[in-house]
Amino acid sequence: VAKMCAAAAAVGSVEAASENAAVVAAMKSDLAAVPKAAADPNRPVYHFHPPANWNNDPNGTVWYKGWHHLFYQHNPYGAAWGNMHWGHARSRDLVNWEHLPIALWPSKEKGEDHVFSGAAIEGPDGRPWVFYTSIGNRSPEQWLAVPEDDDLMVWKKHPANPILTLKIHGGTQVNEWRDPFLFREGGKTYMVCGGNLRQSGGRGAVQLYEAASPDLTAWKYRGPVFEYRDREVYNIECPNLFRLGGKWVLLISPHKPCEYFVGDLDLAGGKFIPETHGVLDAGHSYASNISFDGTGRCILWLWGQTDTNPDLGWNGAMTMPRILSIGGDGYLRQTPAAEFQTLRGEATSIPAIALHNQFISLSDRIAGDCLEFDAEFAADSASSLGLRVRRGADGKAGLDIAFSPTSGTLSAGTAHTSVSLDKTIRLRGFLDKRLVEVYANDGEAAIFTTTDGGTDNIGVEAFAAGGSARLVSMKCWALKPASFSMDRFR
Repeated sequence: VAKMCAAAAAVGSVEAASENAAVVAAMKSDLAAVPKAAADPNRPVYHFHPPANWNNDPNGTVWYKGWHHLFYQHNPYGAAWGNMHWGHARSRDLVNWEHLPIALWPSKEKGEDHVFSGAAIEGPDGRPWVFYTSIGNRSPEQWLAVPEDDDLMVWKKHPANPILTLKIHGGTQVNEWRDPFLFREGGKTYMVCGGNLRQSGGRGAVQLYEAASPDLTAWKYRGPVFEYRDREVYNIECPNLFRLGGKWVLLISPHKPCEYFVGDLDLAGGKFIPETHGVLDAGHSYASNISFDGTGRCILWLWGQTDTNPDLGWNGAMTMPRILSIGGDGYLRQTPAAEFQTLRGEATSIPAIALHNQFISLSDRIAGDCLEFDAEFAADSASSLGLRVRRGADGKAGLDIAFSPTSGTLSAGTAHTSVSLDKTIRLRGFLDKRLVEVYANDGEAAIFTTTDGGTDNIGVEAFAAGGSARLVSMKCWALKPASFSMDRFR
């Protein structure tokens, strides 16, 4: 027995050394890329981004001991997709961040090639535990990792891994199985995963599981909790299922803009019953995750796809954290976290302006590439109205944020979505170098997108086309950079 224990300890120490070496190598690669990423004048300064290289999905988002923790899909070896690790950062205020050591890495010696997306839930020890999809030269598996400290900086993969394999489904064939999300209800712990349900003709579906042991290492399959109505959606990624405002909300990433459903959850029957449905963000965002902070706010996290040239040393960001609520009409509302107001400079007010088939420059009052604006327009007879940002001194058009009263369409660049119009429409927007976020009518609709421009592309214009409109009121603020500390990235 003593020899067996010694042998096991030796194997454990070898694995620990190997894992530590993997993290050290990954962080060394990130640090080497920091100067190149920082040199790009179009890199965002207040949207969250890793030290350098590639990021995509937000993972394991959780509020713990006064900190917002954000994990994220990360390639530390380049600014293109690959070598999936979990990057890690934390914030007191959702605005300023501390980069922390890479949390999870592919355990090559255990057959892992990638650590795919997942989520956090309180474990038996009171700390957040994370489940994620382990990818290798085999079928996908759901693995568990636990922290060894309250700062959540040191992680260990559970010895019982894999916790779930495809065998759990019995005769039900689930393909593209990944992205666990967990929640508790009625004293029980549940998990949902995305995928494709072959029995439904290849339709995207969300699978439901129930924990069968207090230590979360044993589970039972409850069946598909949701199947997409449209057979063209062949797969669902990153499902989130949670309570909000007395209802249940399901967020999905169906290989197109994220969608949401608001309804009820019948846990006895294992079915989600949708009542309302909408697009979460019509722009270039994807792969949602959520967390609840100490005041009970529901925070939405989304990957902001930037399609940056990898030669610049970075690619990807997060959208601004958004606060979710359900409106009186039963549809979701999302607004940027109020904490970003701490970045504001002095407010500039623009007086009311009559517009008729024209662009009117506002650049003598407001100009820049890091701005927040809050504008209200009356449509009158115009077929299109709005704002143009990143207008170039050389005449380069920049990006139009436009509303069409005739079609009820809000657009930013090539992205567009439906918005209601009463007598006026309120457009709230954020410009962060090449990133743009727009919110209409107090969070009825949202768009994240990108625009490119040189250092002199800082003009702002108001416009109306196809008739007359009025800029009723407008306030604008220059925004300061957020803080991204590297002190703990070691």
